[in-house]
Order: sequence, then C-alpha cells, then structure tokens
Amino acid sequence: MLFNTKEFALFFAVVLAVYWLLFKWRTLQNILLLGASMYFYSQLHFSFPIYLSALVIISYCFAAAIEKNKKPRQRKALLTIGLCIISAGLIYTKYIIALFNQLHASRDWLPGSWSLLVPVGISFYTFAILGYLIDVYWEKIPAERNILTYASYISFFPHLLSGPIPSATTILPQFKTRANATFTHIDESIGEILWGLFKKMVVADNISKAVSYCFSQYSELNGSTIAIGVFLFGIQLYADFSGYSSMARGIAGLLGINLVQNFIVPFHSTSITEYWRRWHISLTNWLYGYIFNPMVYALRTWRRWAIVVSLLVTFFISSFWHGAGWQFVVWGMLHGVAMVYEYLTVEQRKRLSEKIPLVIYNLVSWLFVILFLALGWVFFRANSVPDAVSMLRRILSPGLFTAPESYVTKYAVWCIPLFAVEWIQRKGTYIMDIRQWHIGACISPARAKQINIAIKSCLYLLLCVSICYLSKKQNSAEYYYFKF
Repeated sequence: MLFNTKEFALFFAVVLAVYWLLFKWRTLQNILLLGASMYFYSQLHFSFPIYLSALVIISYCFAAAIEKNKKPRQRKALLTIGLCIISAGLIYTKYIIALFNQLHASRDWLPGSWSLLVPVGISFYTFAILGYLIDVYWEKIPAERNILTYASYISFFPHLLSGPIPSATTILPQFKTRANATFTHIDESIGEILWGLFKKMVVADNISKAVSYCFSQYSELNGSTIAIGVFLFGIQLYADFSGYSSMARGIAGLLGINLVQNFIVPFHSTSITEYWRRWHISLTNWLYGYIFNPMVYALRTWRRWAIVVSLLVTFFISSFWHGAGWQFVVWGMLHGVAMVYEYLTVEQRKRLSEKIPLVIYNLVSWLFVILFLALGWVFFRANSVPDAVSMLRRILSPGLFTAPESYVTKYAVWCIPLFAVEWIQRKGTYIMDIRQWHIGACISPARAKQINIAIKSCLYLLLCVSICYLSKKQNSAEYYYFKF
C-alpha cells in the first residue's frame, strides 16, 4: 500500500479511529500499531514481516545483554557481534541478492520467473536498529525491556519504508507515554499530509515522465534537453522523497508521534555543507552521530586530517547505502570531496565574502551548488558510470546551445508551484504555517483566529482540488527511495 492510494486511506482511517478509542491504554495502542504495521508491510510481500520480526528479536536480545553486562570487553564484543549480524542481513539482502538477480536477469540459467526478493525499506529500519544498539552501548538510552514497545517503535508503518530514520533517544520514549494530539498538532499534520501528496502526485509523478525519457533516450537527444532532464530529475527526487517524508510525519502526528522534519528547503543552500544539513536530515544525523563523530574521535591525533578522512569515509559509506553500483560511489565521493574542500577553505571563503557584496557572493555560491548537484544527479540516476560519462559528453557538446525539445520543457511548469510555496513559506515552522503572515496585528485575537482558520481551510481545499485534478490523468509511480 502506498500512502497516496484509496486502500491506504481506508486502512489508516480504521487504524486512527481504533487508536484513539484506546487512548487510555498505551499497551493496547502499541498492540494495534504493531499489528497494523505488520499488515501494512505484508501487503508488499508476506515474507517481509518475518524478516523484520527476526531483526527486532535479535536486536532486542543483544541490547538487553549489552546493558546487563558490566564488563567493557564483553559489552564491546556483544555490540560488535550484534552490529555484524544486523549489518550482514542488510548486506546479504540488499547487495548479494541484488547482484544475484542481476546475474539471473543477464543469463538464462534459471527459469525466467525465478528471482529473490529484497525487503522494501530495509536500509531505513536497519539503520534505526543499529543506532539503537549503539545508543544502548553508549548508555544514551536504557535497553527497552518491553519487546512490544520496542517492536512498535521499529516497525512503525509511517517511517517503515522510506524514513525518516527514527532516533531511539527521541522517538522510542513516545511509545511509552500516553499519546496526545492537540488541535495545533492535528492542523500541522493535515497540512503535512496534503503538501506531501501534492509534491508526490502533482510534481514528482508528472516530472517522472520527462526524466525517464531523457535518461533512457539520451543518446538521441541534444545537450540542452538532457540538461533539463537532469535538473528535472533532481526536482523529482526531492518532491518524491520529501513528499513521502511529509506524509509520514503528518500520519505519525495524527497518531501522536512526532517524527523529525527530514527536509528544510535544501535547494536554497549556498554550500554543499548547508545542503546536507537540509537534505535527508535523519540520514545526515545518523551518519554524523554514528560514523563521522566516532571516527574523528578515534583519529583525533591526526588533527585536521581526522576531519578530512572521516568526511571521505562517511560519504563512501553513504554511497554504498544508496546502491552497490560504481555510479553511486562516484556520486558519494564527489560530495565527500566537496565537503572536504569547503572544510579546508572555510577561512578563505569567509574573507572573500567580506570583499564583495553578500548578495552576489550568495548568488554565485548558490549557482555553484545547483550545478554541482546536477553533476551528481547524472551519476545517481544513470545505470552505470559509462552511461553517466556518455550523458555528460552529450550535455557538454554544441547541442547544449540548441533549443531543447518541447516535450521536456513543458514539464518544468510543475516546478513553479513547488518552489513558489517553499520560497513564501521558507521561514515557517512547517509548510502550511501562516502565523508568520501576522494577520492579527491590527484586529482582536479572536477575529485573527477566525481569519487564520478560514485562510487555512481555503489553502487545504486548494491543495485537495489540485491533487484530484492535476494527478488524475497519470498513474502513480512508486516512491523512488523505496529501492534504498
């Protein structure tokens, strides 16, 4: 079930109604959430909940053993074994099985219908489990004694398939206290869901047609058409992934669970470092907390080189998280090198920004970031490194200065409402936050509240009409990040 389907709407309506009927009993609510999450996951394949349950049981036992054991060497050994077992499951299912399926597809040595399934969203809940074990080892959080609470946290269906990656220190405790949802929470959650649906169904799904055309037919297209296709892919990727994250956050909010905001207008960034503080924030925080920081501490005698090496290793690991192909490695290392460059030149860039008008400096920096991201998108979306190099050659040819095909350019119109709304609402705590408009500056608070509700209702109605009208003509595509 996808979030943007009638089946999920019916499923969630039933879960939500029963959930709040049980508001006095947290244990019963967790039982309901666990059952609903396993049912939700089983709709993709009946075997997926079995694998997830095995990981939950294994990690629950290892966390309890780590907390119980007070001897440092034994604690470290238990942590190492636990991390290896959980990681081995990820490596086997995501890489070895994927490689097997590729070999099977390229050779006729097995029946054509035979292949192995890779659990959808495995990276997201595996990272959540690894982070939980490390937090228990570092004594940031006690091992959860109630396996029902722990299982509900790991398998929570809003973030199960594509994040945000939950943090045990902030999200797990919410499954142990009585859920609460105020009018403000409900209002914000509905806004997040509608905006997420708009980004996915109106922007991402429409743009995906042009993107697929450009990347599959690039050898026959001119440079300007391919270049537009690459930029549209970046927007599709953002609208698709952030759309899922917004819906996940809104759905969780209606259940009284507060998930982290996973994207904060990343295309407004004026540096790659800033971009990664705004893009896929839960993954960035995970990599920063569990890989980058420990490496810097372990290599602290290397001084500045500790930061350099840790950045490169962190992005190398991030590249393999996204996929096993060399094109992902190139993409990851491009970003790693860019981060290293910005770290080593921070003082020089600061002095430069003081010598020229700040507006010009920020504009040039922003253009550099967008062009650099586009370079990375070529490798991220291409099927292989040779394909990516061929695309770049086609782009950097005289064809770049010819008119692009109208079939591709007409899809750019879907980007206008996305960036217009994000620019207007860039200072809000969430995308539908209109408190910054200062509507009630000259009228009574009661009247201002009525006007706010009226405006918000109109905005929500406009989003609903846009989603129904602008998305009904095309089939909904699967979320791009499900493959990760």
